[in-house]
Amino acid sequence: MTSTPMPMLASAMAAPITGAAFDRQFASGWKLEEKLDGHRVIVIVDDGQVAAYSRPRGSRSPANRRALPDHIIEQLWDLGDGIYDGELVLPGGTASDVVATVNARSLMLALFDVLDIGGLNLRHQRYDFRRAQLLSVLANLHVDQRAITTVESRTPRWADVKAIWKRGGEGAILKRVTSGYFEGRRSPDWLKVKASAAAVLRIIGYESGKSGPYSKLKLREESSGVETTVKTLGHAMLADITANPSGFVGRRVVISYQQRTVTGTFRHGIFDHFAGEDE
Repeated sequence: MTSTPMPMLASAMAAPITGAAFDRQFASGWKLEEKLDGHRVIVIVDDGQVAAYSRPRGSRSPANRRALPDHIIEQLWDLGDGIYDGELVLPGGTASDVVATVNARSLMLALFDVLDIGGLNLRHQRYDFRRAQLLSVLANLHVDQRAITTVESRTPRWADVKAIWKRGGEGAILKRVTSGYFEGRRSPDWLKVKASAAAVLRIIGYESGKSGPYSKLKLREESSGVETTVKTLGHAMLADITANPSGFVGRRVVISYQQRTVTGTFRHGIFDHFAGEDE
């Protein structure tokens, strides 16, 4: 079986661009794909064998073998040998629903890139070339099958990004049409466009981690009692807290987050700044 490649990752925008400026900036030379809320997988089809691997958690972590439902594996056989990048999703659901679903046949595999077809390495080819090859392979699938799909690739428009957010989607990925596929790397040729909200919480303690006993702030939202943790932001802040940890307990902080779960917790919470009395 072919060795497992690491998925290419998108970078955050250094400075968010919105509205008409977004349309001007990305009107030429870029494509927009919806960012799906599922489980990222690399799928290898090799001589009739199918293997899927979930995204490693860190640069030194190994890829984890991922089981796919039988109805998806059956369709992958029809694609022929290749290495594909995609997302295992539950239509209308979130990443947590992929794990929680009791009906595996409800899951779909959305493929958005191809690294290899029939032993031909496509990693150094342009995105638009790889996209055309992927669509050509997907055309081999039966028109009525519902196991494998893809994402729409279109000219970026800010109105489309807002439409994704309005229906509860995660956001979008911008891909430069000339970009190659760089395994395991975050590239400025792929950019994340994600919605974020803000909340004010109070520091109630700390959790230890790689940066020491104050690596994470333990926070509580006073109105709901919901607790969460966020990473301590930057070496200077970590040094200040280490010098006087009790002096920070009780302070209010603003976090940005992607969305709230059904239990009220914060998805992808990030420390933004210490709150003033008017926040």
